[in-house]
Amino acid sequence: MDNRTDPVEIIARVDERDGKQRAFEVWLYKAHKEGWSVTVESTSLDQPGEECGVVDIEGLKYRIHHAKRVRGRVAIVPPGQHLIAATVKLTMGESDGVSWTSEFMHAAWAEPTIEDD
Repeated sequence: MDNRTDPVEIIARVDERDGKQRAFEVWLYKAHKEGWSVTVESTSLDQPGEECGVVDIEGLKYRIHHAKRVRGRVAIVPPGQHLIAATVKLTMGESDGVSWTSEFMHAAWAEPTIEDD
């Protein structure tokens, strides 16, 4: 039985500011770390949109994407309170009006390229 994580389950949490190039590299690293033999077929890092490229993983093709995909926690600081001051207070156990919410954050992931026979 194969104990490797399926490529579609590999998620690389890479911020939007880090860009598609970094997201693609981190996803490739994680796939290699899981033991998959990955060959880059093509890249679309300089193109608009969420696609980073196409890879071949042991005979099956996948498209690597980078977009909002994973849930993340975000702090909301009250008006007039400085973000760094709020962070310092949080580390000392004082919430001082800071509230939390969830939103989708950027990550890289693989989608299988399924072709009809």
